[in-house]
Amino acid sequence: MQPTLQILTKALQDSWSAETAYNADDWSRENKARGQCVVSSLVVQDYFGGDLIRYEISGALRETHYMNRLDDGTIIDTTNSQYRSPVGMRLKPTALGDFTSLREKRLDDKSTAERYALLKKRVSIHLSGE
Repeated sequence: MQPTLQILTKALQDSWSAETAYNADDWSRENKARGQCVVSSLVVQDYFGGDLIRYEISGALRETHYMNRLDDGTIIDTTNSQYRSPVGMRLKPTALGDFTSLREKRLDDKSTAERYALLKKRVSIHLSGE
C-alpha cells in the first residue's frame, strides 16, 4: 500500500540518525533533518516518483540541498527543517556526465548508497509496523 506523504515523512523523521546523515558530526537529536536531504529525497522518489532536484544554499551556509519534484510539478522537501532560519536557494543544475539521472549519479557515491540503503530499510520497517 502506498503511504501518504505525511506518513512517509514521519517514517523518514523517525528513521534519521547520525548513520544516515551526510556528516555524522553535524547531526543531532535537536536537528534530525541535518544532512539527510539526498538520502531522504531518494526514498521519497522510490514511493512517489518524479525527479531529484538540487539547489544551492546561499548566505552563511554554502552547501547544496536536494528535494523532489513530482511529475505534476509538486515540490517536496522533507528536510527543510534543518535550516533554523530562512535561507536563500537557487536551482543548481548538475552535470550528469555518463550518468542518465541525478539519482544514478548520487547513488554512484559509495557513502550515499550505503546511507540510502540503511534509511530505505528503516523506513520500510517503520511503514510495515514492525
